[in-house]
Amino acid sequence: MRLEPGKGERMITKKRDARFPQVVCALVLLALPSSALAGKLSSEKIKPDMKYKVTVCQRPDMPKVKGNSQQNYDNAVKAYEAYSVAQQDFADCVEREAGGDLRTLQEVIFAGGQEEIARSQRDIDAFKAELDAFRAKLEGKADNK
Repeated sequence: MRLEPGKGERMITKKRDARFPQVVCALVLLALPSSALAGKLSSEKIKPDMKYKVTVCQRPDMPKVKGNSQQNYDNAVKAYEAYSVAQQDFADCVEREAGGDLRTLQEVIFAGGQEEIARSQRDIDAFKAELDAFRAKLEGKADNK
């Protein structure tokens, strides 16, 4: 996202101004893979001890081994094989769900960071506009003398 310069003169040089959002974006991206120690998500402070839980994927129930005959053993072997496949399907589902959540989380954090950067730029522009108006007022008083 590129921040558009505001109206009026810029206090920051063009070269530095062009790099500011890019540098901050790079810092945000570098911070994402590591443990988050700052920021909030929906009023919840991001902490390294937070726990992630899947909500879409259902863990398969473990079958019970019972009986004492060859037939019971054969049934348990088949149940084990089916359970192994179901657990792999569950693991694949978790990987998809967690991957999607991670991408969404990165987008949410990145968008929040970009909004804060844009807000800072708007604040700079507003302050500069006030400064320009103040200077113009002083110059007008000097001309009237």
